[in-house]
Amino acid sequence: MSVFRIELRRTIAPWVPVVVLVVGLGFLLFSRGPWGHGSAAWDATWLTAVRWSRYLLVLLWPIIVGAAAIQGMRDARAGVGELFQSTPRPAGQRARTLAFAVGLAAVVGYLVLVAAGVGQVVADGGMVTSAWVMQLLLGVLSVVAGVALGLGLGRLLPYPITAPALTVLALVGGLVLQMSGETARVPNRAVLLGIGQLQPRGPFDVPVPSAQFGQLCWLLGLSAAGFLLLLAGSPRIKALALVPVAAGLAVALPLFPPTLENNYTVDKAAAALVCDGPVCVTRLHEDWLSTVAGPGKEALRLLEKLPQRPGRVEESTVSFGNTKVGPRDPSRLLMQQDDYAMYDKRGHRLTLTLLSGAGTLPCHAASYGGEQNDREDAARWVMAQWLAGSYTPPTSSAQPPLRTRTDPAWAALKAVPEAEQTARVASARQLELTCTGDPLKVLTEGAR
Repeated sequence: MSVFRIELRRTIAPWVPVVVLVVGLGFLLFSRGPWGHGSAAWDATWLTAVRWSRYLLVLLWPIIVGAAAIQGMRDARAGVGELFQSTPRPAGQRARTLAFAVGLAAVVGYLVLVAAGVGQVVADGGMVTSAWVMQLLLGVLSVVAGVALGLGLGRLLPYPITAPALTVLALVGGLVLQMSGETARVPNRAVLLGIGQLQPRGPFDVPVPSAQFGQLCWLLGLSAAGFLLLLAGSPRIKALALVPVAAGLAVALPLFPPTLENNYTVDKAAAALVCDGPVCVTRLHEDWLSTVAGPGKEALRLLEKLPQRPGRVEESTVSFGNTKVGPRDPSRLLMQQDDYAMYDKRGHRLTLTLLSGAGTLPCHAASYGGEQNDREDAARWVMAQWLAGSYTPPTSSAQPPLRTRTDPAWAALKAVPEAEQTARVASARQLELTCTGDPLKVLTEGAR
């Protein structure tokens, strides 16, 4: 134990957790990143607290690798290699003590970063499921792999350029893989080799077991390679460090999903439904049920005007940012808490929001503008107003103004007999369910 305390004093180990916390908390608390919004926020659940901390390893891991490399080259830079080789204490024992000191410091820093988020979740009564356990294990193992590689490569290449070069390579490589993975410019299996997790797309998404097990094998291979470089005493044994890396790749790559869409599955515990009659929300948002139950039931009542109508209201577990569209189940009125249209809506305003598109989700997902999106938004507004029984012009300041489309569409719809109005709204709803055609044209001209 005295040797371990000496190593702590002689190394930069005590500073590693400080840097990890300053950088990590600096981003999580003071930067406007995706980790601070919606129900997937850093402090929303245990899972989000763990996975956003792991996401930031793309910035923290290079620091850990560089710091460990500085310590790995310590003996060679000080010119005491031959002196230590002449002592009876085995070189491997000294290396293990050094690795334990630096590794423990880095892991403690990472765990304190995670605990800072978990503490807020506990204080706010956030949800706990078992999905966070594997994510925490992979995060800790990533830190251990960074320490092992840094120490091993620092000992193998004790040059002034080694630590900064490793830091830059780890940072650039991690960022390239992480950002390319979001745009599918790099094969998904290569992206999953990166240390930093891909950006979570929603509060219900967890990596599929095969991806997690593959990353576990890959990180174990990196850790073993680093420790072999650090503890080996001969060039032949150092060359064997390539074996665990190759083994990790051989196991991990076939396990990784081939496409980005297959990386995640739904956390069943968080997505379990809690209902008040025909209105259901997920267990993750159980406290939201009292807000949506009344408006949801009223929306279902108003939708009885249509020949084909939903029989229940359910919260969707698909992330709001998902741009995939396709046929929807006509028997369910789906809603998403993280939809910007749902923010701060209660009572009648929430009912109108649920009636948008005659009880359908938008086909264009998160809108970035454009003629097609504007026409759909206008159609969805008119359909909600018709179901509610009166027309209120939209107050959106979007360009071009939404009202220039909704006013003529409402006038054209109300100019035809009641039966034709119902048929037009029903047809427009069907287009929204299948994400085909132009619902605004149907409302103004009828289905032809």
